Amino acid sequence: MRLAWVSPLPPSPSGIADYSYELLAIARERAEVHAVAERPGWFRRSRSPAGVPILSPQEFESNAGSYDAVLYHLGNNPSHRFVYELALKRSGIAVFHDFVLHHLIAAITVEGPRQWEPYRSLMVGEYGAAGQRLAELRWRGVATDFEKFVFPLNGHVARSAQAIVVHSEDSRERMIQIAPDVPVVVVPHHSERAPAEVGDIGREEARAKLGLPGESFLVGHFGYVTRPKQPAAVVGGFARLVARHPDSLLVMIGADHTGGGFDRLIRRHGLEGRVRMAGFVDLSTFYLYLRAVDVVINLRYPSAGESSGTFARTLGEGRAGIVNDLGSFGEIPTDVALKVEVDRDQAEQVAAHLIRLAEDPAFKAQIESNARRFAGTVLDSKRCVDLYLNVARLEALKKAVSTD
Repeated sequence: MRLAWVSPLPPSPSGIADYSYELLAIARERAEVHAVAERPGWFRRSRSPAGVPILSPQEFESNAGSYDAVLYHLGNNPSHRFVYELALKRSGIAVFHDFVLHHLIAAITVEGPRQWEPYRSLMVGEYGAAGQRLAELRWRGVATDFEKFVFPLNGHVARSAQAIVVHSEDSRERMIQIAPDVPVVVVPHHSERAPAEVGDIGREEARAKLGLPGESFLVGHFGYVTRPKQPAAVVGGFARLVARHPDSLLVMIGADHTGGGFDRLIRRHGLEGRVRMAGFVDLSTFYLYLRAVDVVINLRYPSAGESSGTFARTLGEGRAGIVNDLGSFGEIPTDVALKVEVDRDQAEQVAAHLIRLAEDPAFKAQIESNARRFAGTVLDSKRCVDLYLNVARLEALKKAVSTD
């Protein structure tokens, strides 16, 4: 089977780029796979695993008919623009890493080059008069990101696809409502092993390498710091932990996109010196931090229907995790991850989980064991690749039958 895998690749600043690189390394052993990616910059080239050639979007377009199946990996990062545009030109298997596409479409139209008509047309096509009004408001700057979550703007891509892949049952059920005539398959977000250079480094050695205190209870937060990540609940919950365990430390790995709001939260709770901002780090350093911490907080509300690659890595490393009981996170068993309800005091719930993990080593060890087992079975990389290839084979068979 000949397969095209359309996705950003490293060093593109997209988590899906790393995701694709990891799965391509397995897929190449089971099929002939070509990656399709844009260069991430004038002086940088995309990287793919050995044995996986990279085609430019233009090269792919001139030879697209030669593939048995095409996988379009769609995400909301602007680096996915070429994937979105190719998916509209030639139908294939649309992989929705986020249920919502509105963030991407707004970024490449009204929020970037100020292309009013394409955005307005899409909004009207999917939402009628309401779409027209919302488009007009956004054009005038009277809009927030909240509307993007309510109006996902994904129907035109979903309904034109041959098949759809999502990462959770929640997204599958929502997608069926939008594209009832298109088959929808769930492929869980895989959990990948740490890079080889991280090796078998344990918690103590990871802390030493990163200059982190060896005996403190360390709380990790990975990924961009944004409003949907509920920073007030993260900091508020951590403050309650510090009140009982003053040497605790919160480590933020990822860029702060709150416009100074996160710093204000730290000052409000008097946590200066108890929070370390690591910023953006490479994948190896990311795993060192993941090895170093005791627990990872990963809250998301509202949700764009995404499944967190960061959290899949958390489970794979056998770390306790705290998540919202919502969307894809809601499908994780309660003995694998600790849950936070969005309609209750989230800071209070985060604090209760942190304090129990800090004070009950046996409970913490059990959660860590359950997380590692879940990642090794349900989120196994080879299993996920096989699920992708099953979808591709079915579409290849349909293509063969239609051409007979």
